[in-house]
Amino acid sequence: MLTLFFSDQISTGQRQVLENEEAHHAIKVLRLNTGEVIKISDGVGNWVSGPIVEIAKKELYISITERGEIQTAKPELVLVQAITKSDRNKEMLELAVEAGVDRIIPWQSERSISKWQSDSEEKWQVGIKQSCKQARQVKLPQLMQVMSTSEVIKSIGESGFGIVFHEEASTKFSELAIPNSQSSVYLVIGPEGGISEQELLSFQNNGSKVVRLGDTVLRSAHAGFAALSAVQTKLGRW
Repeated sequence: MLTLFFSDQISTGQRQVLENEEAHHAIKVLRLNTGEVIKISDGVGNWVSGPIVEIAKKELYISITERGEIQTAKPELVLVQAITKSDRNKEMLELAVEAGVDRIIPWQSERSISKWQSDSEEKWQVGIKQSCKQARQVKLPQLMQVMSTSEVIKSIGESGFGIVFHEEASTKFSELAIPNSQSSVYLVIGPEGGISEQELLSFQNNGSKVVRLGDTVLRSAHAGFAALSAVQTKLGRW
């Protein structure tokens, strides 16, 4: 599979430029040479690939031999992730991207130990891009604004079907039916301290389903991957 890079725009011509940090990584870190074939994406689904034909100090060019576009499958998968400890964020984002998440909502839950900081959005964006490059995923998942519980509930009510994963739920995920008519499925993952009773009640009152994935308790940073994988399978994509 071709090494993936990101660019703000995809050329409609015969050549595509790669600039700035992405070009630096390709030239100085990976030490790519002319003739090597790479893929370049705009992050929203459009991509081109081809051999490197020119390398300058801070940019390189490929000759476009193939191009394509990735469409988001419906329903889209939205991960509502309670803010995890900073040392777990990289791992959490890698796993979510690998499992095919479409959107990520950072959730400031009642029991979240960590708080959303002024540089958190930038760090999560960097983590998402790095994870996509590793997974060779040409479409970057959209990182939404950090939300409170009430804001998450409002978002689910406006456009989707909510699934809250909780270790004490009486309903197993395998018993849950996901309506075909939904445009978005929201997967709600609590913090290490768990989702509070009031939060669970609020989600249930809004129509979200509370389910468990099994008898073991997963780390918050790992639970999103398990939930996304289970949903992908239930939807017949995996």
